[in-house]
Amino acid sequence: MNAPNAVETHRWLINTVFLAAIECFVLTFIACSVSNDKYEVVERAEKDVPNYNAAGTHTEVDYVLLHEGHKVYVTCDVLNIGNLDPTATCGFRPLRTYECKLQTDSLEKATFPLSDLKCKDADGHNVYLYVNKKE
Repeated sequence: MNAPNAVETHRWLINTVFLAAIECFVLTFIACSVSNDKYEVVERAEKDVPNYNAAGTHTEVDYVLLHEGHKVYVTCDVLNIGNLDPTATCGFRPLRTYECKLQTDSLEKATFPLSDLKCKDADGHNVYLYVNKKE
């Protein structure tokens, strides 16, 4: 059996490198085009806030969510959306992960109730979150 000559070895090496480069490009494109809709609740705090144009207070829930290595500080106020979505909750619990969708930038195309993130809790109810800050 003859040893491969230099030209055949060179062609094989070029083909191998070329195929590896294409594979890396395709994998990078796929990884970047797939969005991560998972948000982990790492903190939860409740507070009483005054009712808008009415006497009394109601509970508002602040969450810190972990998403793609960033902390996202959000607020959930179910009282303000209860008339538009009566089954909506602020039912996230710490140390759990939930699926959320970033709402559209367009107010004309937005669906009500307006929010920054629309999520689903463990029971399938909508959770509407308003982003305060991202770190």
